[in-house]
Amino acid sequence: STIYVLLLPLYYMDKATTAMSIPTSATRAISRIAIAQLRSTRNKHTNLINIAKTAGWAKRDGAKMLFLPECLGFIGDSAEQTVLNADPSIEVQMKNSNDDVLPMNSFREALAATIESCSQNDDEQQSDDNNVHDEYNCEVPIESIVAELRFIAQQSKLWISGGGVHTAATSSTAGDASSPSKIYNTHVIIDEKGQITSFYHKIHLFDVSIPGKVNLKESNTTAPGQKLVVCDSPIGKLALTICYDMRFPEMYVELVQRGGAKVILIPSAFTVPTGIAHWHALLRARAIEIQCYVIAA
Repeated sequence: STIYVLLLPLYYMDKATTAMSIPTSATRAISRIAIAQLRSTRNKHTNLINIAKTAGWAKRDGAKMLFLPECLGFIGDSAEQTVLNADPSIEVQMKNSNDDVLPMNSFREALAATIESCSQNDDEQQSDDNNVHDEYNCEVPIESIVAELRFIAQQSKLWISGGGVHTAATSSTAGDASSPSKIYNTHVIIDEKGQITSFYHKIHLFDVSIPGKVNLKESNTTAPGQKLVVCDSPIGKLALTICYDMRFPEMYVELVQRGGAKVILIPSAFTVPTGIAHWHALLRARAIEIQCYVIAA
């Protein structure tokens, strides 16, 4: 995998005004955030070790929060493989996230060691491009990517935005109750204590069919979310969205004007052609329209 961390200053909103303003040392502070770019595969252990590296680098450089992209922990060879490897229901995981200490095992020892090593690295490394073929193999099964993100948050003392994890959708929560095998594409926020503070199920699903070129239908396996989500964080109120949501500007107007969001999150896993053509343009358009910061991994 290719990984790098980008650290940015983010200004707090001045509550007395309606616009972002440059802070003074007397009244405002600057928060540092870390944005990670991952090249995830179907090897969950390798993906999580790579996330631990970025957490260590972010910790070393004084970031308060780490932002991860969509499909951060698993990208399968087929939609069926993605369904089979989905996390347990996020609703259930959130109820259990108040556990103060997650139990150690040999893989978590490796995660902790990776975070510690990268956080102590003095050569300012922010990428492991030279090790793109390395894979981490471990016999300890990964039952929940979110649980491992919680552990990484605890060990690094960072808030984490998990931009897209596939989680089980039960018949009582899925929009299509007749298809209990469907999953959610879930954006999860975890605090520095490893507790899940908020989550969002992707509303706008990516369905595209171009004869002779591409036929992708996220809705075949994924249930759409039903609620907009804004949550608190160390850098202000965050609006949680995922990838294809960015093509629906009315959603962002609602999140800012009614939800009170100050920062928009748009983690993504774009296709290469549309990524080259549209991704940066759409991100800038959303930022200009709603006059907010946009963070996109």
